[in-house]
Amino acid sequence: MSLSPVITSAASLQRLEGVAGVMLFKGQNMIHRQMPFSDMRADNLREIISQMLDGYRQVRRKIHQIYLEFDGGVLLLVLKDEAVMLFFLTSRADADLAASAASVMLNDHAALLHAASTAPQPVSQRPDGIEELVVTSPRALSQITEKAEATVNQWGAVRKCVEGVLGKVMGRAQASNLIERTIEEAKISDPYRLTATDVRKLAISVIEHVPNISKRRQLLVELDAAMEHLKS
Repeated sequence: MSLSPVITSAASLQRLEGVAGVMLFKGQNMIHRQMPFSDMRADNLREIISQMLDGYRQVRRKIHQIYLEFDGGVLLLVLKDEAVMLFFLTSRADADLAASAASVMLNDHAALLHAASTAPQPVSQRPDGIEELVVTSPRALSQITEKAEATVNQWGAVRKCVEGVLGKVMGRAQASNLIERTIEEAKISDPYRLTATDVRKLAISVIEHVPNISKRRQLLVELDAAMEHLKS
């Protein structure tokens, strides 16, 4: 089964403003990579990310998205089952749009990605032995972003609000795990596709896991104020 449609869609995501590089992989199978550094460094990055994800899987934590901010840029990972779409973003990028576009792409090609191997695969070559180049399509990107823009919400910003509020009673990692657990318990496959009302409900349901009643009430007040600020 050819992964060409998946590769074309993944490659087109690099046309999004502020995207410096993209990688799509499943296990050790590097389906597509177009990063601003060597293939060896890209493979090393894939191995590090895979080890991190294995750690989450061992403790039965289902992760939908990972956002890692560094001095030189941002690594954004969007996951669906074993497939991982990775972005290297600059400060000009819209991380929420990139995440939603990746989610659209992964869902559109879910069957192909499910059937794809997790084992390393040889680089695609033409009969003459020359490595094939992936030509990105503006039309493919347009189709993805039209779907993404129609559904993208403020979940990314709301999540930061929730993490900030929870930071007053727990560590950042614990807050992030609580958010992911709440998403999993609610059986939400993609929080970026929720309505504004459902995004608010999700944020509140995360805070409601705080056991201390007085602290929980105070955090809900602070969350409400933070979310009102997003509207302005």
